[in-house]
Amino acid sequence: MGIAPTPWENMVLNLPRNSDSAGQREILDALPVLVFLERAGSIVFANAQARQMLGLANEQWTPRPVEDVLWGLFAGTAEPQTLLTGPGESAPFHATLAVPSGALLPVEGTYSLLDTEQREAVIVAHPGGRKPAPKSHMMEDVLSSIPEAVVIVHSNHVLYSNPAFTQMFGYTADETSGSNLRDLIVPEGRRQEHATLESAVDRNGCSSIETVRVNKAGELVDVAMLGGPLLVEGAKVGHVFSFRRIENHDGKEPSIA
Repeated sequence: MGIAPTPWENMVLNLPRNSDSAGQREILDALPVLVFLERAGSIVFANAQARQMLGLANEQWTPRPVEDVLWGLFAGTAEPQTLLTGPGESAPFHATLAVPSGALLPVEGTYSLLDTEQREAVIVAHPGGRKPAPKSHMMEDVLSSIPEAVVIVHSNHVLYSNPAFTQMFGYTADETSGSNLRDLIVPEGRRQEHATLESAVDRNGCSSIETVRVNKAGELVDVAMLGGPLLVEGAKVGHVFSFRRIENHDGKEPSIA
């Protein structure tokens, strides 16, 4: 039996095995990218953007073979023009999507392997040529208006980053989607600090720290960082982090508040 219908980037992005909750489906349906969950060679889940692109917006999703949805899906063979990279178990890809008109629409994105034994993977994509998928802009417009850098993380993978995040760290939304936030901006020596911050958010609901992160160019950035839970219908399904640039902190070991 497949994932429950009407699900909700990420993507890029990593879905947990129990992605059947209505809250998680709502999150995925709000993403302005195409999100698929593959299990044992079948696409068992497609978010609202993907269903709309396939002409199935008003239908319940039923599992179907990968090749019936994404033809030519070869992880790691994305065309050079893609900005997406694949840290860890993720790899860029390009493929084609059969749209209602009968045409094959080029798409590109990241293919993230979750479980080799269960053959589970998350596929986060967008139409090739930078043409955005049809979507409501309200949620993105609100987040884009926030002056501080904001990133939304689900199962360690980025669902969304706003323009201020791009300005601060140099990564575009396409580059962050589906990537592991730690791989992008957390210096090697600060990995445990980031894990401790996430644990503090899970315990306390909100935590802050003045610390150092690294941008795409490899330069250190002094930031005041605030973390909070991503809540959907009262359930914690991820984390929301904001970053504000600060003057050089005093070099003391940061403490999480």
